[in-house]
Amino acid sequence: MALMGQEPPLPAATATPAPSASVRPELNIPEIPVPVEPAPLVPNTAPGPKKSVPSITELDSAFGQSSLGAVVEQQRLQLEWRKLKNRAAQESEVIAAKNAISTGRTDVEKRELRRAYYKLYYGRMQAMADKPEVKAFVAQRKNEILDSLEQPHVRPKPAAKR
Repeated sequence: MALMGQEPPLPAATATPAPSASVRPELNIPEIPVPVEPAPLVPNTAPGPKKSVPSITELDSAFGQSSLGAVVEQQRLQLEWRKLKNRAAQESEVIAAKNAISTGRTDVEKRELRRAYYKLYYGRMQAMADKPEVKAFVAQRKNEILDSLEQPHVRPKPAAKR
């Protein structure tokens, strides 16, 4: 009886030739000459082109006008402004003005109360500032925030009579 699930027999073992050290494939690669120059015994001390060195004042003016200097100055002003903002926000009059904003009944009243609050708040910051550039920065911020409260398309201000 023949079995149906048997595997076929393995092929007979054949002798493989043993690798010999004397048989190598021959490669036809031409020799490429590489010129090798020895390092000079005496270094080249010939004078090269002269480089002009700018003066100290030229360097100061170049670095004083850099964009990096402007960024650092802006960051310093921002830091001073945040310190003033934190100090002014703790004053009782400023806190009372901020709380009064929520008592407004209409948007127009709230906008007017908010305008009064910002004028008081930024006025305190300007009074606390001791450097003119910080005062100018605070004034610029005050103008930006007050301009953001304007709504000329909703209710324009009446034109001044001549």
